[in-house]
This record gives sequence, C-alpha cells and structure tokens, in this order.
Amino acid sequence: MKIPVYIDSKEQDKRQSIISYWENHKELFPHIESVSVRNNKAGDICTGDALVGVERKSCKDYANSICGGKLKKQLYELRQNFQFPFLLVEDYEGIMDCIIKLPNIHPNVIKGVTTSSVSHNRVPIYYVGSFYNSFVLEMINKFYDGKFEQYKKEYNPIRRAVTKKEELLNIIIGINGIGMIEGEKLLQTFNYSISKIANASIEELTKIERIGKTKAEHIKEVLG
Repeated sequence: MKIPVYIDSKEQDKRQSIISYWENHKELFPHIESVSVRNNKAGDICTGDALVGVERKSCKDYANSICGGKLKKQLYELRQNFQFPFLLVEDYEGIMDCIIKLPNIHPNVIKGVTTSSVSHNRVPIYYVGSFYNSFVLEMINKFYDGKFEQYKKEYNPIRRAVTKKEELLNIIIGINGIGMIEGEKLLQTFNYSISKIANASIEELTKIERIGKTKAEHIKEVLG
C-alpha cells in the first residue's frame, strides 16, 4: 500500500528539507508514494487519506503557542480531522529538556499542557529533538506496513474559532492540579481575568470549590 504525503505550504522552513530527505532515502519508506506541498487546512503534514495528521512546533513556536492559547485550537482541529493525530516538537529531547530550555514558563504549565493534550484532546506529544524529518516520515510509513487497513475518510477540515474564554481556560488548566471544573469556576468568580486571579488572596481562592490552601498557594506561585 502506498499513500501520498502532503506538507502544508506554510511550512516554508521545513518543506524542502523533508522532501529532500524523502528523495534521498526513498528505500526506507516503501509505503510513501510521494511527498509534495499543498495548502493543508489542518495539520502541517498529513496523509492523503486523512489517517495521520501531524502538527509541528519549533521551540519558539511551541512556547508562543503555550502562552498565547493557540495550541488548544490546533489540537482540536487535529483531533477532528485525523484518526491518528500527533504533535511533534523539535529541538527538545524530552519534556525535561523542554522545561530547562524554557525558564520563563513555569514547569507545571509545561507539564499541564502535555498532560492536557493527551488526556483531554487525545493528541500525543513527542519531543523529537533534531530528528524531526526522519521521525515524521518513518512514523507515517509505519502506519501502512499491513497493520492498518486503508482508512477511507474524506479530507474535510473543520475550522472553529477559539473564543477568548476558551483561551483563558486553556491557560488556567495548564496549571498542575487545576482541572476543567476548577478552571471554569476560577474564571467565572474572577470575571475571566487572569490578573484578578493572580492578585487574589489565598482566602479568596480557597472559597472556590475544590481549591484548598495548597492549590491556592500553587496558583499564586505560577501566575505570580
């Protein structure tokens, strides 16, 4: 079974290197028919039958997506459009390497984003270091080695604007120990203002259901 692979046209800094890698190592990817560029409405790289969809993040883009709330929307689109969605992060060898290299983002925020991606959005995150080109092609090729039947699905991407409230909720649930219920109650109580939550006293925070003193102190520490 052979399948075409498409790279999003916006991937200007990676598309040629991926195509070159495939052309020079075709014998390693017997199930990939071709690698070409097109305008993908969802996913930076995807298979022609929408079985596999990959979102790629450079180290800088990953940090900006965490802080800006963009990541949640992209994970939603991946989950809606592909049976096997993945987020691949370059330049980091693992989550601890990511935490060390992003000192301006609290470690619990990074851990919260990672666990939320897997548990809420069901999109696995892999930190692939400098091996992105080979990793993504090998992963896609593996899906067509006979273990999976060809997946028949029309490529019909869904785009949905993420609201401001959803962006704020994504930030709050990125704090370790804060789930959807606590996050929503915090935002509702403090009028959907991160600064008001950050400036609230421990006593005010502990009035929220399911938030004790330890969680309140942790919220203050992270947002501070």
